Amino acid sequence: MSGAIHARGYLSTMVKVSGGAFEKVDIAQVCALLFTRAAEGLVVVDGKGAIIMHNPRLNEMFRYDEGALIGATVETLLPDAARARHVGHRAAYDKKPVQRSMGIGMDLWGKRSDGSVFPVEVSLNHFEMDGDRYVMGLVTDITLRRKAEEELKRTNQELEDRVEVRTTELRDAERSLRTALEKEKELHALKSRFVSMASHEFRTPLSTIMSSVDLIGRYTEQANDDRVEKHVSRIRGKVREMTAMLNEFLSLERIEQGQVVCTPVEMDIVHQCIELIEELKALAKTGQAIDFDHEGDERSVTLDRQMLSNAITNLVTNAVKYSPEGKRVVLHTSIAKGRLTITVKDQGIGIPQEDQQHMFERFFRGSNATTIQGTGLGLNLVKRYLEMMGGSIRFTSAPGNTVFTAELPQHLTS
Repeated sequence: MSGAIHARGYLSTMVKVSGGAFEKVDIAQVCALLFTRAAEGLVVVDGKGAIIMHNPRLNEMFRYDEGALIGATVETLLPDAARARHVGHRAAYDKKPVQRSMGIGMDLWGKRSDGSVFPVEVSLNHFEMDGDRYVMGLVTDITLRRKAEEELKRTNQELEDRVEVRTTELRDAERSLRTALEKEKELHALKSRFVSMASHEFRTPLSTIMSSVDLIGRYTEQANDDRVEKHVSRIRGKVREMTAMLNEFLSLERIEQGQVVCTPVEMDIVHQCIELIEELKALAKTGQAIDFDHEGDERSVTLDRQMLSNAITNLVTNAVKYSPEGKRVVLHTSIAKGRLTITVKDQGIGIPQEDQQHMFERFFRGSNATTIQGTGLGLNLVKRYLEMMGGSIRFTSAPGNTVFTAELPQHLTS
């Protein structure tokens, strides 16, 4: 752009265009075009606050007919309550005029010709011409922005209210949960006391019954009465079953109360298994046999004797219980690479496929074992005992062939 030429009532400039040619442009026409086409309201007032010119957008914004605002004071565009105050503001601005924006962070309003009011922002600038001072204002209708802000504020308030309600609900839920947990603890403690008391109280009469049965068996030995011996044997078996169930409840309670501590001791696994089988043979059905074999030269292990005995006893007892008469149960042990493996095989009814994933859960019993005595705690206790000794257990099962395999470290440190 080249230099500008100033003349009274006429401004022109030379603007370079493509091809190197120059075209004269009337700056006054450009300014007039910008003034009339501006998207915001433009108003110019003199030193007395009278409106001397404005663009069409201002008429549209304040709903005045063309020419109706010329000569009126700028206070005409303000709400009645703000007019007197604005005269003082205008006088102060006239004494010390500066370029400034108004409305940002302020609550400014304009008044239309029909008396309605709307939110605005106003930017001011001053200039002098022929020794007289003028002020030009840029007026922006912020109705849509204000609605958006109010909507955002309302939405935020709704969100805050929802958060407050939800927080209150969560607090109430937490209190209810804490109350329920406290009640659960009380019920658990009550259950523990009851199980412990009931188990101990039942063991005493069961011991008495077993002693009496043993005496009856001795008194009738010389009589050689098979019928009496049959009933004595049956009573002994049922007493053992009830004692085993009570022992399971007591063991579970002691584990859950943290009263069971793993105490490894060195032992001969072969001798230990033989002793257990001698005790378990009394549970065998007619024609059943419990066989044992050990693989490997090493026989020494360092594990908790009671936990290991309980685990083996439970696995062998289950094999006997769920196998029919005349079938073999096999207990097999082996030691290799510092690991003890215990395998119990039976030829029983098997575990249905749909039940297998639940077999180590408390109180769970297979769908095909409902007529066989049991608590559903045995395998859960076996798994817990093995895990306390750093071991694990797995099984495979099909009708006529179930195999439980437990693995443990050969030597467990305290």
